[in-house]
Amino acid sequence: MPEQKVSREAVLDAALAIVREQGEAALSARTVAERAGCSVQPIYSQFGDMRELVRQLYNHARAWVAAYNREHECDGKNPFESNGLSHLRLARTERNLFHFLYLSPHMEATGFAEVYESVAIDGVQECIEDLGHLSPEAARELYLNMIVYTHGMAAMIACGSHFTDEELAERMDAAFRAFVCAVQS
Repeated sequence: MPEQKVSREAVLDAALAIVREQGEAALSARTVAERAGCSVQPIYSQFGDMRELVRQLYNHARAWVAAYNREHECDGKNPFESNGLSHLRLARTERNLFHFLYLSPHMEATGFAEVYESVAIDGVQECIEDLGHLSPEAARELYLNMIVYTHGMAAMIACGSHFTDEELAERMDAAFRAFVCAVQS
């Protein structure tokens, strides 16, 4: 059998498409190979096994979400609001991917500081400093609290809850005001 020339990127893109459309449970060497238009041989030669493919797919999916966030960075009144809206939209429109990234053991976060470093977007903390007239430390604490709060709403959405955009915006605004008061005291 001749050697197949299928790039690592093509395999990861095929696996990502499967996760987005059908969820992680649909991933197998066979389904990825079919989607990539190859046999399973390139998958095993490039990744060793499915565990390694999924590990690298997690990082590939995170890069996809970073690009998604950049596409939506002007959807809100400021970078902070855009960041929260983007996370909620991802939960609504990309449920399978959201589950794979944030509702599975793949994230491997061991503490809130690690969560912050993993998901905080450049420029948002500075925006919070300006909005709340906060020190960098207080803004970081507020951003982390909003990450946790917004992720809770996003998880409910990803699991099938139906909230209007207005309800979500009201909750996010109320939480922001409460967290500003908490970090200022």
